[in-house]
Amino acid sequence: MAARSPKTAKPEAPVEEYDFDAWTPEDEEKAIAAIAPEVKYIIVERTFVGRFFDGTIVKASLALSLNDVDALQAEHENEIDQFRALIKVVGGEENVSALSRQDISDVAQMATKYFDVLQRIQGANRPES
Repeated sequence: MAARSPKTAKPEAPVEEYDFDAWTPEDEEKAIAAIAPEVKYIIVERTFVGRFFDGTIVKASLALSLNDVDALQAEHENEIDQFRALIKVVGGEENVSALSRQDISDVAQMATKYFDVLQRIQGANRPES
């Protein structure tokens, strides 16, 4: 896997250098692809283990009770805050600190992957006994 350079803000160009009229959907696709989040995950037992492009690891439980889900939804409206609360349970404040240092787009992508996995688990067929 190729190393990815850290994200840094480029200095703002003078306004006259922006060519809004020449901007195309293809330009937009290329720009988005260049900055798209690179997050990966694995599942270890009943834990979602995510890795950000900089190597930061976060963990969140995949074993949630109805009470856990109700509390998360009551306390946090969006998936990012719910994900942050979940990783605090598994990895404590250090886990939350590691998550908080990441770009919001990366965190949103990780949260989406977590909730997608959770949804797939809920819909998975159980083995017959």
